[in-house]
Amino acid sequence: MQEISSVTFTPSHEVLYQPQKLRLGVVGKPSDWLIASSVDYAAVLEKMNIEMVDIPIDRMTSLGEVDPGMKGAEAIYERLKELVTEYRLDGVTLRCFDLLSTVKNTGCIALSKLNDEGIPASCEGDVPALLTMMVCKRLTGELCFQVNPARINNDGTMLFAHCTLPLGMTESHEFTTHFESGIGVAIHGDLPTGDYTLVKLSNDMLRMVAVDVELERCQYEQHLCRTQVWIKATPELSHYFLTNPIANHHILIRGHHAKEFRN
Repeated sequence: MQEISSVTFTPSHEVLYQPQKLRLGVVGKPSDWLIASSVDYAAVLEKMNIEMVDIPIDRMTSLGEVDPGMKGAEAIYERLKELVTEYRLDGVTLRCFDLLSTVKNTGCIALSKLNDEGIPASCEGDVPALLTMMVCKRLTGELCFQVNPARINNDGTMLFAHCTLPLGMTESHEFTTHFESGIGVAIHGDLPTGDYTLVKLSNDMLRMVAVDVELERCQYEQHLCRTQVWIKATPELSHYFLTNPIANHHILIRGHHAKEFRN
Protein backbone atom coordinates (compact mmCIF):
# COMPACT_ATOMS: atom_id res chain seq x y z
CA MET A 1 0.00 0.00 0.00
CA GLN A 2 1.40 3.39 -0.97
CA GLU A 3 1.34 6.28 1.45
CA ILE A 4 -1.56 8.75 1.51
CA SER A 5 0.78 11.30 -0.08
CA SER A 6 0.42 9.36 -3.33
CA VAL A 7 -3.18 10.63 -3.45
CA THR A 8 -2.97 14.06 -1.79
CA PHE A 9 -0.50 16.85 -2.49
CA THR A 10 0.14 20.52 -1.76
CA PRO A 11 -1.40 22.64 -4.52
CA SER A 12 0.80 25.26 -6.14
CA HIS A 13 0.16 28.99 -6.20
CA GLU A 14 -0.58 28.73 -9.93
CA VAL A 15 -3.31 26.17 -9.27
CA LEU A 16 -5.00 28.13 -6.49
CA TYR A 17 -4.67 31.74 -7.59
CA GLN A 18 -7.45 33.30 -9.64
CA PRO A 19 -5.91 35.96 -11.93
CA GLN A 20 -9.14 37.98 -11.81
CA LYS A 21 -10.46 38.75 -8.33
CA LEU A 22 -13.69 36.85 -7.63
CA ARG A 23 -16.53 37.17 -5.11
CA LEU A 24 -18.19 34.13 -3.54
CA GLY A 25 -21.33 34.25 -1.43
CA VAL A 26 -21.93 32.19 1.72
CA VAL A 27 -25.68 32.16 2.30
CA GLY A 28 -25.91 31.01 5.90
CA LYS A 29 -23.05 29.23 7.64
CA PRO A 30 -21.79 25.71 6.81
CA SER A 31 -24.17 22.98 7.99
CA ASP A 32 -23.38 21.88 11.53
CA TRP A 33 -22.51 18.28 10.63
CA LEU A 34 -19.85 19.16 8.05
CA ILE A 35 -16.21 18.50 8.92
CA ALA A 36 -13.53 21.18 8.33
CA SER A 37 -15.81 23.33 6.20
CA SER A 38 -15.06 26.76 7.66
CA VAL A 39 -12.24 28.78 6.11
CA ASP A 40 -10.13 31.82 6.95
CA TYR A 41 -11.54 34.49 4.63
CA ALA A 42 -8.33 36.55 4.75
CA ALA A 43 -6.28 33.51 3.74
CA VAL A 44 -8.66 32.76 0.85
CA LEU A 45 -8.22 36.33 -0.41
CA GLU A 46 -4.43 36.13 -0.10
CA LYS A 47 -3.94 32.66 -1.60
CA MET A 48 -6.75 32.54 -4.15
CA ASN A 49 -7.65 36.20 -4.86
CA ILE A 50 -11.22 35.39 -3.82
CA GLU A 51 -13.36 37.61 -1.59
CA MET A 52 -15.85 35.76 0.61
CA VAL A 53 -19.18 37.49 1.29
CA ASP A 54 -21.48 36.43 4.15
CA ILE A 55 -25.20 36.69 3.39
CA PRO A 56 -27.84 36.02 6.08
CA ILE A 57 -29.87 32.86 5.53
CA ASP A 58 -33.06 34.84 6.15
CA ARG A 59 -32.60 36.34 2.69
CA MET A 60 -33.73 32.88 1.53
CA THR A 61 -36.03 31.73 4.33
CA SER A 62 -38.04 34.98 4.11
CA LEU A 63 -39.62 33.47 1.00
CA GLY A 64 -41.93 31.67 3.39
CA GLU A 65 -43.62 28.41 2.50
CA VAL A 66 -43.63 27.80 -1.26
CA ASP A 67 -45.26 25.27 -3.55
CA PRO A 68 -43.92 21.79 -2.67
CA GLY A 69 -43.18 20.90 -6.30
CA MET A 70 -41.22 22.40 -9.19
CA LYS A 71 -42.94 25.79 -8.94
CA GLY A 72 -41.55 26.20 -5.42
CA ALA A 73 -38.12 24.90 -6.43
CA GLU A 74 -38.04 27.52 -9.20
CA ALA A 75 -38.99 30.25 -6.69
CA ILE A 76 -35.96 29.27 -4.59
CA TYR A 77 -33.80 29.45 -7.73
CA GLU A 78 -35.11 32.90 -8.60
CA ARG A 79 -34.41 34.24 -5.10
CA LEU A 80 -30.88 32.79 -5.06
CA LYS A 81 -30.21 34.20 -8.54
CA GLU A 82 -31.33 37.61 -7.28
CA LEU A 83 -28.72 37.38 -4.50
CA VAL A 84 -26.04 36.43 -7.02
CA THR A 85 -26.89 39.59 -8.99
CA GLU A 86 -27.29 41.86 -5.97
CA TYR A 87 -23.98 40.88 -4.37
CA ARG A 88 -22.13 40.56 -7.73
CA LEU A 89 -21.18 36.95 -7.04
CA ASP A 90 -19.10 34.60 -9.17
CA GLY A 91 -20.19 31.58 -7.11
CA VAL A 92 -22.31 30.75 -4.08
CA THR A 93 -22.87 28.19 -1.35
CA LEU A 94 -26.21 27.73 0.41
CA ARG A 95 -27.06 26.35 3.85
CA CYS A 96 -29.86 24.52 2.09
CA PHE A 97 -31.20 22.33 4.90
CA ASP A 98 -32.57 25.44 6.63
CA LEU A 99 -35.04 25.69 3.75
CA LEU A 100 -36.70 22.38 4.60
CA SER A 101 -38.41 23.60 7.76
CA THR A 102 -39.14 27.15 6.56
CA VAL A 103 -39.66 27.26 2.80
CA LYS A 104 -40.81 23.60 2.65
CA ASN A 105 -38.79 22.81 -0.45
CA THR A 106 -35.14 22.25 -1.33
CA GLY A 107 -32.30 24.14 -2.98
CA CYS A 108 -31.36 21.23 -5.25
CA ILE A 109 -32.87 22.67 -8.44
CA ALA A 110 -31.51 26.15 -7.72
CA LEU A 111 -27.94 24.91 -7.26
CA SER A 112 -28.16 22.59 -10.25
CA LYS A 113 -29.36 25.41 -12.51
CA LEU A 114 -26.72 27.86 -11.33
CA ASN A 115 -23.98 25.32 -12.02
CA ASP A 116 -25.39 24.74 -15.50
CA GLU A 117 -25.29 28.52 -16.05
CA GLY A 118 -21.58 28.66 -15.20
CA ILE A 119 -22.03 29.94 -11.63
CA PRO A 120 -20.41 27.35 -9.32
CA ALA A 121 -22.82 26.57 -6.47
CA SER A 122 -22.33 24.16 -3.58
CA CYS A 123 -24.86 22.89 -1.05
CA GLU A 124 -24.89 22.65 2.75
CA GLY A 125 -22.87 25.86 3.00
CA ASP A 126 -19.71 23.90 2.14
CA VAL A 127 -17.11 26.59 1.42
CA PRO A 128 -14.15 24.28 0.62
CA ALA A 129 -16.37 22.43 -1.87
CA LEU A 130 -17.17 25.76 -3.53
CA LEU A 131 -13.49 26.76 -3.62
CA THR A 132 -12.74 23.39 -5.22
CA MET A 133 -15.38 24.10 -7.85
CA MET A 134 -13.76 27.45 -8.61
CA VAL A 135 -10.38 25.79 -9.20
CA CYS A 136 -12.02 23.10 -11.36
CA LYS A 137 -13.81 25.70 -13.46
CA ARG A 138 -10.66 27.73 -14.14
CA LEU A 139 -8.39 24.77 -14.88
CA THR A 140 -10.78 22.55 -16.85
CA GLY A 141 -14.00 24.41 -17.66
CA GLU A 142 -15.96 21.29 -16.66
CA LEU A 143 -19.26 21.23 -14.79
CA CYS A 144 -18.95 20.07 -11.18
CA PHE A 145 -20.97 17.45 -9.30
CA GLN A 146 -20.64 17.68 -5.49
CA VAL A 147 -20.69 14.11 -4.12
CA ASN A 148 -20.46 12.15 -0.90
CA PRO A 149 -18.89 8.68 -0.60
CA ALA A 150 -21.58 6.17 0.35
CA ARG A 151 -19.97 2.71 0.03
CA ILE A 152 -16.57 1.15 -0.53
CA ASN A 153 -16.58 -2.43 -1.81
CA ASN A 154 -13.86 -5.05 -1.53
CA ASP A 155 -13.48 -5.08 -5.30
CA GLY A 156 -12.27 -1.47 -5.27
CA THR A 157 -15.50 0.14 -6.44
CA MET A 158 -16.93 3.13 -4.58
CA LEU A 159 -20.44 4.52 -4.59
CA PHE A 160 -20.90 8.30 -4.54
CA ALA A 161 -24.24 10.08 -4.25
CA HIS A 162 -25.85 13.52 -4.00
CA CYS A 163 -28.91 15.47 -5.16
CA THR A 164 -27.68 18.69 -6.85
CA LEU A 165 -26.33 17.34 -10.12
CA PRO A 166 -26.04 19.84 -13.01
CA LEU A 167 -28.32 18.57 -15.76
CA GLY A 168 -25.60 19.38 -18.29
CA MET A 169 -23.66 16.38 -16.98
CA THR A 170 -26.48 13.89 -17.54
CA GLU A 171 -27.50 11.50 -20.30
CA SER A 172 -30.98 11.37 -18.81
CA HIS A 173 -32.65 12.59 -15.63
CA GLU A 174 -35.87 12.70 -13.67
CA PHE A 175 -37.11 14.72 -10.73
CA THR A 176 -37.90 13.11 -7.40
CA THR A 177 -38.04 14.11 -3.73
CA HIS A 178 -35.14 15.18 -1.54
CA PHE A 179 -33.61 12.11 0.15
CA GLU A 180 -33.22 13.16 3.79
CA SER A 181 -36.56 14.96 4.09
CA GLY A 182 -38.76 13.26 1.51
CA ILE A 183 -40.07 16.65 0.38
CA GLY A 184 -39.44 19.12 -2.40
CA VAL A 185 -37.62 18.43 -5.64
CA ALA A 186 -34.28 16.70 -6.16
CA ILE A 187 -32.53 15.22 -9.20
CA HIS A 188 -31.90 11.63 -10.15
CA GLY A 189 -29.56 11.67 -13.13
CA ASP A 190 -27.66 9.11 -15.16
CA LEU A 191 -24.15 10.19 -16.10
CA PRO A 192 -22.18 8.81 -19.05
CA THR A 193 -19.69 6.11 -18.12
CA GLY A 194 -15.99 6.73 -18.73
CA ASP A 195 -13.28 9.12 -17.60
CA TYR A 196 -13.75 11.44 -14.62
CA THR A 197 -11.60 13.22 -12.04
CA LEU A 198 -12.30 13.38 -8.31
CA VAL A 199 -11.06 16.62 -6.71
CA LYS A 200 -11.08 18.30 -3.28
CA LEU A 201 -9.22 21.20 -1.68
CA SER A 202 -8.82 21.29 2.10
CA ASN A 203 -10.22 24.15 4.16
CA ASP A 204 -6.70 25.47 4.90
CA MET A 205 -5.76 25.23 1.19
CA LEU A 206 -2.64 23.21 2.10
CA ARG A 207 -3.83 19.82 0.86
CA MET A 208 -5.55 18.67 -2.29
CA VAL A 209 -6.64 15.46 -3.95
CA ALA A 210 -7.07 15.14 -7.72
CA VAL A 211 -7.36 11.57 -8.97
CA ASP A 212 -8.33 10.22 -12.40
CA VAL A 213 -11.11 7.64 -12.01
CA GLU A 214 -13.54 5.64 -14.14
CA LEU A 215 -17.30 5.88 -13.75
CA GLU A 216 -18.55 2.33 -14.30
CA ARG A 217 -22.32 2.60 -13.86
CA CYS A 218 -25.20 4.51 -12.31
CA GLN A 219 -27.90 3.12 -10.06
CA TYR A 220 -30.97 4.22 -8.13
CA GLU A 221 -31.93 3.21 -4.59
CA GLN A 222 -34.55 4.93 -2.46
CA HIS A 223 -32.40 5.13 0.69
CA LEU A 224 -29.59 7.26 -0.78
CA CYS A 225 -29.17 10.74 -2.21
CA ARG A 226 -30.84 10.67 -5.59
CA THR A 227 -27.99 10.62 -8.12
CA GLN A 228 -25.77 7.58 -7.48
CA VAL A 229 -22.62 6.62 -9.38
CA TRP A 230 -20.17 3.74 -9.03
CA ILE A 231 -16.49 4.66 -9.45
CA LYS A 232 -13.63 2.23 -9.98
CA ALA A 233 -11.09 3.28 -7.37
CA THR A 234 -7.44 2.42 -6.87
CA PRO A 235 -6.40 0.80 -3.56
CA GLU A 236 -4.71 4.10 -2.67
CA LEU A 237 -7.91 6.08 -3.17
CA SER A 238 -9.97 3.62 -1.13
CA HIS A 239 -7.37 3.80 1.64
CA TYR A 240 -7.51 7.60 1.53
CA PHE A 241 -11.28 7.64 2.07
CA LEU A 242 -11.07 5.08 4.86
CA THR A 243 -8.26 6.77 6.77
CA ASN A 244 -7.75 10.48 6.13
CA PRO A 245 -10.11 12.07 3.58
CA ILE A 246 -10.40 15.82 3.07
CA ALA A 247 -13.73 16.29 4.86
CA ASN A 248 -17.15 15.23 3.55
CA HIS A 249 -17.82 16.33 0.01
CA HIS A 250 -15.66 15.85 -3.06
CA ILE A 251 -16.12 17.20 -6.59
CA LEU A 252 -16.54 14.98 -9.65
CA ILE A 253 -15.79 16.39 -13.10
CA ARG A 254 -15.85 14.84 -16.57
CA GLY A 255 -12.55 13.75 -18.14
CA HIS A 256 -9.09 12.90 -16.82
CA HIS A 257 -7.57 16.14 -15.52
CA ALA A 258 -5.51 15.14 -12.46
CA LYS A 259 -2.23 16.35 -13.97
CA GLU A 260 -3.67 19.86 -14.44
CA PHE A 261 -4.10 20.22 -10.68
CA ARG A 262 -0.57 19.03 -9.91
CA ASN A 263 1.32 21.58 -12.05
